[in-house]
Amino acid sequence: MDENSKPKRGRPSARDKILDAALTLVQEIGAPALTLDAVAERAGVSKGGLLYHFPFKEELLTAANEAIACRLASARSAEAERLPASPNRALKAYVLASVYNSGDNDKITTKMLAAGSMLKESADPIRRYWKERFPEISAGSGFDRGALVHAATEGLWFMEMLKLSPFSPEQRARLVELILAIADDIAPPPAGAPATDTAPVRQGSKKSDAVRKKGVR
Repeated sequence: MDENSKPKRGRPSARDKILDAALTLVQEIGAPALTLDAVAERAGVSKGGLLYHFPFKEELLTAANEAIACRLASARSAEAERLPASPNRALKAYVLASVYNSGDNDKITTKMLAAGSMLKESADPIRRYWKERFPEISAGSGFDRGALVHAATEGLWFMEMLKLSPFSPEQRARLVELILAIADDIAPPPAGAPATDTAPVRQGSKKSDAVRKKGVR
């Protein structure tokens, strides 16, 4: 096989470039303002090339939500790999991925939710992801603990998304410690105690750095 006939690896497909462009634009301008022309221009493809993959905007938003769901699942998996094996690992990984925004997805999902996009059929991949996620993260912990941790984590996320959180950075850090302690089914560390494996702290100059976003969920 000569050099020209060898398959090229690592090159994003036109579909991938279109999806990346759509997600970037949603983050910048929101879903309602998104147009197929703008996505085609950002992706560097022709309008016809975009329409080949996504004839309608709703189809593009559906695929974008599928990509977001995959990113959220990948962020959870990455956190789980950093944790020691335990029945509660999946639940703790979910909490950590959410509170540290490990997949850097919060801005995109916030834009989608704020626009009411989650009420449309294009949000079916996200609804399906939420429905399938809870049994996965609570399998080792049982319903009661899993549901409590899930409700607390999502409540924190939604308050912050709507800019309604009453917590200071220090209080947020303490809340994360409490949620992780519940996930681990252990007594929470005393307030002000040094962080333990129950509430791992990311690198930073102060403990409050651990709860700042890295740079979404």
